[in-house]
Amino acid sequence: MSDYLTPTDMLDFQQAELQALIDQRGWRQLDGYAAIGAVYDFVRDEILFGYNAHDELKASQVLADGYGQCNTKGTLLMALLRALGIPCRLHGFTIFNRLQQGAIPNWLMPFAPKRIVHSWVEVLYQQRWINLEG
Repeated sequence: MSDYLTPTDMLDFQQAELQALIDQRGWRQLDGYAAIGAVYDFVRDEILFGYNAHDELKASQVLADGYGQCNTKGTLLMALLRALGIPCRLHGFTIFNRLQQGAIPNWLMPFAPKRIVHSWVEVLYQQRWINLEG
C-alpha cells in the first residue's frame, strides 16, 4: 500500500505550497470521504481547464499555473490526496483526438496529435478503487 502513498518527482506533495493549501482549506480535519470530495472539488472547480507546457509537470507547478487538463489535473489531485494519507493511483489509455472536439477550438484540431493519452485517478476508499476524473 505504501506505493500508493509515497511522493514521487511529479507528486511533490511535501512542497510548501501544497502543504499550505491543505492547511488553509482545513482538509486534514476532514474524514476520508469528505477530504476526497473537497480535494476533488478544488481541482475540478478551481483549477481551470487548459493545456500546460507538458504532461510531466510537478503537482506544485500545476498549482502555480492554476490550470491543467486530465493528466496534469490528475497529478495535482493525486499529490493532494497522498498528502492526506489517501491511497491513489493513475490509469490512462490512448484516445483519438477527435474525441476532444468541443474541448479545444476547431481551428487547432489539425495541429493536435492524432492520438493523446487520457488519464484518471483511482482512489482507494473502503477497500474499493473509485475512479475520479482530474
